[in-house]
Amino acid sequence: MINERIRFPQVRVIDDQNAQLGVMGTREALELARERDLDLIVVAPQAQPPVCRIMDYGKFKYEKSKREKKRIKRRFDRNENGAAQARHQRA
Repeated sequence: MINERIRFPQVRVIDDQNAQLGVMGTREALELARERDLDLIVVAPQAQPPVCRIMDYGKFKYEKSKREKKRIKRRFDRNENGAAQARHQRA
């Protein structure tokens, strides 16, 4: 959940510098994020109260996508190397 889609009355907020700002109303947290030209994102909805982080959502999605691609590439490389090693052992 992000910005206005957050429906919890109160959230625990962590800012873009990883400092805990404490528990506050969702509207107040959203105003804080907007003042910094950033987004308010729920990172732990199951916690009591839910934990939100102030961050640049576009940058977050981009970095997550890069990590995922790197993870898939590493897994593919390992599988490829393992298959090559198995072929050499059979010969």
